[in-house]
Amino acid sequence: MSSPAREHELRNFLAALPPEKATRLAIAIERARLTGEKSLPSALILEGLRPALRRSAPRRTPTAQRLFCEPFSDFLVDERDFKQTGRISRSTISAVWQWLAREGLRERLAQREAAIVAAVLARDSAEEEKQVRQLQQEAASALAVAFNRAQGGGQELRALSSRLGGDDALADAQEIALLLSASSELMPLRGLLPRRIDMLSEQNQALVRDLYEELAARKPELCPYVGLLVLSRLRRPWEVLRLAAIRATHADEPLFRQQDMAIIGDILLADMEHLALDIASMRPDAMDTDALLNRLDRFTQMSSGLVREIGSRRDGKWGQRLIKIRQLASDAMDMLIARVPREIAAALPMQKAGGMSGRGPGRADLTREPELARIERALAWGRLLAGATPYAGAGGFHKSHKQSFEEVSAYLTGYCESATATLRTLDPSRRPRAQTYLTHAQALSATILGHEEAEQMRRRSGTGLAE
Repeated sequence: MSSPAREHELRNFLAALPPEKATRLAIAIERARLTGEKSLPSALILEGLRPALRRSAPRRTPTAQRLFCEPFSDFLVDERDFKQTGRISRSTISAVWQWLAREGLRERLAQREAAIVAAVLARDSAEEEKQVRQLQQEAASALAVAFNRAQGGGQELRALSSRLGGDDALADAQEIALLLSASSELMPLRGLLPRRIDMLSEQNQALVRDLYEELAARKPELCPYVGLLVLSRLRRPWEVLRLAAIRATHADEPLFRQQDMAIIGDILLADMEHLALDIASMRPDAMDTDALLNRLDRFTQMSSGLVREIGSRRDGKWGQRLIKIRQLASDAMDMLIARVPREIAAALPMQKAGGMSGRGPGRADLTREPELARIERALAWGRLLAGATPYAGAGGFHKSHKQSFEEVSAYLTGYCESATATLRTLDPSRRPRAQTYLTHAQALSATILGHEEAEQMRRRSGTGLAE
């Protein structure tokens, strides 16, 4: 399986497995690894299964590394543009683990790992919990010693940063050490809050208030992680801003400190800005329609949610930044949507100059064979125009969408009528090309205008789609 092509083929096969089969295979591979099995390409198989496992989020086999990560698992992310408080890159885990094995704990890590594996295989939960807790404490201490040694900066700090994978990974490792050492402090909230919060209930808010007040009195450095923990579990992340409305128990004042809410707000706006930049950087010559619509869906949901939550604070720092982000996305969508009529006209050319100007009737140009690449491209742009319809208002591109939709609708109607009229006058030998063009036009009409409208156009023209 050393061939890159074969590895790629295996990954694609594993990623396409149904979630239940992927889960069973992952459990079998991970338990084999625990027993010391080395004949299978375990890492490659688990890497290939990751997309399928993400779809079902099953309970995984408790490996030493996975159990080690539990205190900061709510803060792990797969991708990020830069380091943020409460966002720890998964890629940092292996770097920290390797550092612990080589320097921080050396033989001790292997001993702890072996003891954890033995407890897992023996199903001895008490011993497993004891060994994991000791590993976490020892790792936190080893990291703290390394950070203290490098505190003065200079060569020591640069060397540690290099060994961990860079400055962002170094900041991740510092957060990991903090959260490992404070695992018991956040455990009550982590255990009692639902893994997926559909709505922040009064009971949830009471739990948050109790823990936040306790930490504010004893360990204020952990206070930001209360809100960040809630953020990581909310189905609608922007609703975390409702924490700002919680009042302290013994004072008529906001519970959360302003700097803690600022961290949360900055993360939300950074996530939204990332989506806006993704939309703005979409290249028209290599457009992925499904990916764009997916980002547009997430962007408009977040945009609408943040507008509701910020409310009267729209003139503040967050509100002004939100306006700029929304403008970035709406400008990008205006340009993309305005391009749709041109793409349709390129695939279904008319002999009338002006294309989609709408001035006077045009005539379908059936003199050349259809270019399938242009047809496929037009279909992709048609899917964008149709798929973007629900988001045009919230996305701020309603005007350009309405204009393009009307132009395309009139163009396709005129094209189908012209192609049908021409088809009826052609001798039989020349009809296949005209019928092919008409078929493509009707397929585009169904994609953009909907099947019901396309069917009405078909009935008006007196001809159906080619079989």
